[in-house]
Amino acid sequence: MQQRTKALDTGEHGPAPLPVGRFLPTTAESLSAESYAGVPVVELDGGDLVILITDPDRAAQALAAYAQAYDLSLDDRALARLRSRWVTFERQPEGDWLLDDAEPTDDLATRVHYLLG
Repeated sequence: MQQRTKALDTGEHGPAPLPVGRFLPTTAESLSAESYAGVPVVELDGGDLVILITDPDRAAQALAAYAQAYDLSLDDRALARLRSRWVTFERQPEGDWLLDDAEPTDDLATRVHYLLG
């Protein structure tokens, strides 16, 4: 499974381009994401959500905060679909990044929580 994000329009005075290649995201800024309940949450093209945290309870809290911020209904079925998975992130030359499934033994793998949109 490979997902692509959209590059942000940084304008003429935007930040310098980030290096291309695989990376370990550590902050919301490294993914151009917003934080909800203190946790980076990214909505991918197609509506899937990636929650950048390993703890399932904090992932559920971030999902609830995200849903509240966007006036989305959140029920137990949505929370039950929240899955832990190992992924890698790879920045592309045009500025967006790809998300791909990974094995936990991969040095650049990150454990996230994922919700299909």
